[in-house]
Amino acid sequence: MEKNRLQIVEKVKLWFGPGGKEGYRWASNHKGLLVGLCRQPLCEICNLAEREKLRGFRGGELEVRLVPYRRPTFWKEEIFYLAHLIRVSEREAVKTIGADEGIEFDISRLNTLLLSTVKGSILIDPGEMGFDSDEAGFQKLISGRKIIAAIITHGHLDHWNHLNALPSGTVFMSKLTFQLASRHASWQNDSRLVIALRRAQKISPGEPLLLNENLPIKIDTFSLPHSIPETMGLIIKGRKKRIVHLGDFKLSGMEVEARDETISRFSQIAEEPVDFLSLNIVNAHLEGFTPIEAKAVEAITDIMAEAKGRVIITSFSTNLERIRRLTEVAKMLGREVHFFGAGMKNAKEFLEFKQEKGADPGKSVVFITGCQAEEDSVLWRIAYGEDLKLTFSFYPTDTLIFSSRCVPGNESDLREQIITLRPKVEKLVVNEGEIEQIGLQDIEVEEAPVHVSGHGNKEDLRLVLEIFRPKKVLPWPQISPQIEAFREITEPLGIEVLPETERVIET
Repeated sequence: MEKNRLQIVEKVKLWFGPGGKEGYRWASNHKGLLVGLCRQPLCEICNLAEREKLRGFRGGELEVRLVPYRRPTFWKEEIFYLAHLIRVSEREAVKTIGADEGIEFDISRLNTLLLSTVKGSILIDPGEMGFDSDEAGFQKLISGRKIIAAIITHGHLDHWNHLNALPSGTVFMSKLTFQLASRHASWQNDSRLVIALRRAQKISPGEPLLLNENLPIKIDTFSLPHSIPETMGLIIKGRKKRIVHLGDFKLSGMEVEARDETISRFSQIAEEPVDFLSLNIVNAHLEGFTPIEAKAVEAITDIMAEAKGRVIITSFSTNLERIRRLTEVAKMLGREVHFFGAGMKNAKEFLEFKQEKGADPGKSVVFITGCQAEEDSVLWRIAYGEDLKLTFSFYPTDTLIFSSRCVPGNESDLREQIITLRPKVEKLVVNEGEIEQIGLQDIEVEEAPVHVSGHGNKEDLRLVLEIFRPKKVLPWPQISPQIEAFREITEPLGIEVLPETERVIET
């Protein structure tokens, strides 16, 4: 983006409201042009101390410094402003922080639950969704509690990115999760995370947790389909209630048989009454069942078969089964396979991939990081001219596939990156529905079913509730339109839906 930056405009005061379709979390207008509020974690222009006052911000006047940018499209050149925060007015600071209650935090972003026992507390998934997470909400949740153990259900970063703030207790996690967290600790030079990982006990889905024998609680694990291997659900038997924790899950796997296996497993668990069920409902508003993973592999296979040049694939690097299947397809098509970026190199090691020379290097398949416009990813460096070592470059005959779904709130950054990358390749393909969500209607981008979510759609959730018939359910995130769609399922079943502030469960 640096090369498209114009001169910095002097500071101004503007009223900011929700960004909406513009893609920014908070947006405004200046002289008829769109203004988006910067949210880069370590921005050199923003006053980062003042950013702390924006927790709980619901719109209002901010003092900012504007930087105009050119945004090239195929039809015209657009100019927009990025606003870098200087100061939050005292009136807004009082409104957002609160005079008596301390800093507010968005509980919907936490993936964390806390099991309270007479001996102490057990954390499930000490993590938070989003790229700009902080510890405020997590610290408020665990404040004043004796933490005796933590359980991490799978390896996605948003389920353990507050593990480094865990004061004590054994940490139960899978081998893959341990490997991912250890590499993250090394990259970030995070000594607190290293200390927490020294208390780790590695388990596999299906194994019970070996807790202190004096604890009045028993926890068993079971395997769950998700977009990363070694995802586990929990069966928690306390003195007062029986709890099933699903968290992030779907019914289907790579093939249709996985759905039958999952349903059978759930039915066995439901043979005893379930008092409390907790689960993620991010796809509750999407009709039908989540498709099988093979659908995405098939769509990308068709693109590979037709492409005249290289096929560049960006996705979440933890989607190991998809990457493995696609490497096998590439080999069958006589295409070399390469991996660029730290996350993709990790995937290559986890899959124990061995390179085989193809017939034509100009028709290779390349897995590359940057599906969410993450700063310093390979695609980000290419888009904004930061790849000084020329780690990777595009050919005009390349096909670029975004085998992913935009994380809500990340639309602006991803749109900007895609617009910048589009002229560099012959074809750019995104998943179904992404053109509208990201706002790509004004550029030549194609859609195909190149991604399958790791979360259950409406019918997955309906079937789960019908099987378990819990007395109470805790769903999250409770945002529109997901929570309204979820209540349409629970109301006929007479299941009580708890507010997502109920993150402490008395066992």
